[in-house]
Amino acid sequence: MKKTVVVCAMMMMAVGAFGQSAKFGFQLTGANINVSGALSDVYGFGYGGGVHLDINLPVLLSFRLQGDYVRVSPDEGKYQKLVSSVIPGSNPTDYKIEGGAINVWSAHANVKSSFLPLPIVSPYITGGIGLANLSSSELTVKYQGQPLGNAPGVKGETNFSANVGAGADLKLGLELFIEVRYTWIFTSGETSTYIPISVGVTL
Repeated sequence: MKKTVVVCAMMMMAVGAFGQSAKFGFQLTGANINVSGALSDVYGFGYGGGVHLDINLPVLLSFRLQGDYVRVSPDEGKYQKLVSSVIPGSNPTDYKIEGGAINVWSAHANVKSSFLPLPIVSPYITGGIGLANLSSSELTVKYQGQPLGNAPGVKGETNFSANVGAGADLKLGLELFIEVRYTWIFTSGETSTYIPISVGVTL
């Protein structure tokens, strides 16, 4: 919550500094997270949202400062099958999985370039750099109601990140946009990736 308040405050200060060339907005964001190893099928699509600030330039370029939060919960059915595969003869439905969600906080500074500005729809390409924080909640596995053990949550680690993508601005009375970005998070040991999809409004 504190992170969200700080990001919003910084963006509102930027709006005051850049005047009419800067516009503030909100977006709903979903993301597909790529998890390596045995858990690759357990985690899929997560949901969240964020805020953004667009700074327009006289040419067909603009800057977007964007902050997002996405939470991805494990698929319990797939996790049950994974756990039962380790213990021969056990039934997946005998297991209950609690917790284990992955949390992603991110903040990026991107350049946008509109390559076909039309009255209603303006497609664009985008790319930039930023920071991302990955963490996970504690995971509990129960067998027929009895706890088997806990896997402690992963403390948040903030790393540099980069992204490239494309989107389209839609002028339908409101300034809307839809955007997809492939994002790399340069974690220690192995680079993590996820693909956020945002639908937002700029005020």
